[in-house]
Amino acid sequence: MGQNLSPAGIRPIRLTYLTGNLDSETRSFVKKGFRIKEGKREPGGVFSNIILLQDGSQIILETTISSDLNNWRFQALKKYKNSISGIVFEVESIDSLYNMMKRNNIPLQLLATSGKSNKSYRFALDSCAPLDVVFLSKDTSIHVHSPEFDSLSHHRNNVSRFDWMLLSVSPEIESWLRRFFEIIGARKMHEGCCDFWRVGPPDDFCFFRFDPMPPKAKGKKDWLSIEPDGVYFAY
Repeated sequence: MGQNLSPAGIRPIRLTYLTGNLDSETRSFVKKGFRIKEGKREPGGVFSNIILLQDGSQIILETTISSDLNNWRFQALKKYKNSISGIVFEVESIDSLYNMMKRNNIPLQLLATSGKSNKSYRFALDSCAPLDVVFLSKDTSIHVHSPEFDSLSHHRNNVSRFDWMLLSVSPEIESWLRRFFEIIGARKMHEGCCDFWRVGPPDDFCFFRFDPMPPKAKGKKDWLSIEPDGVYFAY
């Protein structure tokens, strides 16, 4: 039997910025008042830095130094340049979410690192780009605070969590996401000409709204992006 969904049982916990120049991207966030934690250092692979927020969510700044033409990061940088390449949602009732999204004809892909029999399995929206949208089971262990976490998550700019994200989407992808917001019971609101949704628990939520597609997305039916100026923070 599937689990019951709760509007408070899902929230965005990670944004990944893919960049061709990690040092420059990192300096820009430092100038904005963020503290930086060193991330991956894979010879010939991925280099990353991490920004921790007070609610346990993260911003990942990453690049690849791979010259492998089949490397997805290499391909994405060549095709889209610097971009927000991924968003991850943490889900309490991931079985129910997966089944309900499938029943609502939202294309999904189980990721190779896990299987449906594994409670920590993860899946993603299928057939959209350049933003990967991934859903994973909630892991309470990652929310245990420590002196290091508290030090790194308190920033000079007083940012505490994600507040708003603006989604640039093609019409078909927008229809998927509207169904997704309805499935999770996100609170729908309206102001001016725009609908927007509140996702997450009462004390740790983020608003989502659709934004016009950028000129670079003209004619693309599978477009989904969060532009760099489409992320706002709570203080």
